[in-house]
Amino acid sequence: MESHTGTSRSRAAQSLPQRPSSPSKKARTSSDQNDQGYLGQGAFLLKKTEITVHSEPAVPPGDDLSDRSSIASTVRDNRRIHSSHTSLSNRSSDEQSSIHSHVWRSSEDLPKLTFDPQPFGTTVSIEAVQPIKVGEQRMQVLKGLEQAASMKRWAGDGNPAEAWGKLVKDPELWDDAGDTLVYFGYQRPQPSFRIKASILEDTKSPILLSKLQEGFQRTVKLPSSRQNMSRLRGGMKNLKLVSNGRQGLPTLSEDGPGSNENPIRHEIHFPAPDDASRIEILRYHITTRNLFAFRLDQPLVGLTYYQAIMDLHGRLLTYMPTEVDCTSLLIQYLKGRNLHNVANDPAAALGLLAWTESSPVRWLEGWREAFVHCVGMYDSIRSLPEIRDVSHASRTLLEHCHVELQARIEACEARLSAFDFDDAWSAPAWPSTLPRRAFDRLRQFLRHYYEKTYKCWPPGVHGSNNRWLTRELARRLQTDFGCLYDYYVDRHRGWDKESTIKTGGGIFLNSLDSDLSLTQALVTVSHKLKCPSIPFPYPHLPATPAELPQGKSSKPSIFSTKAKTMEKRILHACHEASNAFIAESGITSNGLVEAYLRFEKTDLVSEGNPRETRQGRWVLLYGILQVLATVSVDTPALTFKDVPYFLNPRLDA
Repeated sequence: MESHTGTSRSRAAQSLPQRPSSPSKKARTSSDQNDQGYLGQGAFLLKKTEITVHSEPAVPPGDDLSDRSSIASTVRDNRRIHSSHTSLSNRSSDEQSSIHSHVWRSSEDLPKLTFDPQPFGTTVSIEAVQPIKVGEQRMQVLKGLEQAASMKRWAGDGNPAEAWGKLVKDPELWDDAGDTLVYFGYQRPQPSFRIKASILEDTKSPILLSKLQEGFQRTVKLPSSRQNMSRLRGGMKNLKLVSNGRQGLPTLSEDGPGSNENPIRHEIHFPAPDDASRIEILRYHITTRNLFAFRLDQPLVGLTYYQAIMDLHGRLLTYMPTEVDCTSLLIQYLKGRNLHNVANDPAAALGLLAWTESSPVRWLEGWREAFVHCVGMYDSIRSLPEIRDVSHASRTLLEHCHVELQARIEACEARLSAFDFDDAWSAPAWPSTLPRRAFDRLRQFLRHYYEKTYKCWPPGVHGSNNRWLTRELARRLQTDFGCLYDYYVDRHRGWDKESTIKTGGGIFLNSLDSDLSLTQALVTVSHKLKCPSIPFPYPHLPATPAELPQGKSSKPSIFSTKAKTMEKRILHACHEASNAFIAESGITSNGLVEAYLRFEKTDLVSEGNPRETRQGRWVLLYGILQVLATVSVDTPALTFKDVPYFLNPRLDA
């Protein structure tokens, strides 16, 4: 009997751990690992396999073998089997399973592909295994990706997004001490990351652990001499290393000295789904990169901020065990690197808003931060494609809050342009006209002071919305008038809730207060501005002229000694009716406070009643503070406030 033996080798489309087949089979595959427990339910894939084909003519030993045509037919069948096997091993799993001439069989050990052509009795056994099916979900369509021109990198800590394109070999994820090479796919000639296997082991992820075991590679102890190393490189083709569908990489990195101490023990691959589009393949690889960046606390990359964070969240939900709170882990990562700092970044603010409002997340702190910044940057975000990733309800609320905020800014500008608070005097008449005249003189002083400070008042407009009142200017005015308030406020007097009467319009007044006219004026200002009253609404008031020592002359001249003495006593009483002795240096050194003290010394003498004069000025100061509070007080619980736009939309809407 004449026999013909042929050997064929194939490279798989996907690498998986091998195990020896049953000893009774004629084709055997060498393996160094046991992959029990890692067979899934997917289509069978061919591995790198060594196959021996035995063909025998189906004739008795004593028969005539002179018919060479039958022998040639046997050889041709063997070649067809070889060609069929080679073609099969280069196909994907779906294509392999669709070829009906191949019959897949399974046993307790491993499934076997069996050919049994007739009549020559040729038998071919090919070892195959089933890969674990990763539960990848179909990627969500993101409308904000339509105009994404390139990949970006978000380093966090308020740094702006920058262009990025290092998927081939990411320096931030390349650890020379690592023992694991990470590839995006099986056709990639170079690894993208080099990490330590312990990083994956610590995740306790079944999928990552299986990939780590599948990618195990035996270490090879290489000679230290250069000559032996060169000789070994030449013989590497004959080494049977368990590799993932690739030529076995040497365990010694050739980058420099000291590589012997860090051999490569694993090669793992993250191929994109077969039916994915080009943009989906790119998103898949970006998310793989971000998965390792998340584990190593490195910056985030992506096409858009929303795409990067949403895809990473989805991958975590797929890979991590069900008992792990992936949302909390991702929020902790974002806060640790201050990646939720979207100040001055309209696109990132929209991305954070869209992610935080999604049903699996519902992160209130992040939503508030993103929403407030989006309202402040509304003129910039309204034209971005990423705004369509935000829900319709949030887009409507953004527009509503923006319009309301602009109305408040406009009303504040109208008041502060001329320090117009004349409606405060619509309350019942004061006993005299002295407070109103003091009010008007202070308003004139403030206009002159700020005209000198800013060259003109109001200052020139800024930006495309034709507004002169900016966040910076509002905060500076708040500082100036806040210092003046602190210099004169009486923190021992507040609203007496036990002795109040209700007036028309729902306003409460203190009926036992001797300065009822001042109280009425202050409440009227708060009511018209629709602001809550200041907790300490009263100033320190100097003594009345009747309480000051009087001279004998009923009509003293200002040039007389008694008149000068009275003037000094008035100035002294005004100085004592203040917080000058306890005020901090930051208050007394404020420019407006210093200018006001000089103004008060000259203005008090002309009137002669320091108490009513201060009451009239206090009405103007109180109104300015109230209107500034409508635009200068930021939304509570914000983390990042170093921005040029306003941060106080009314969230109760």
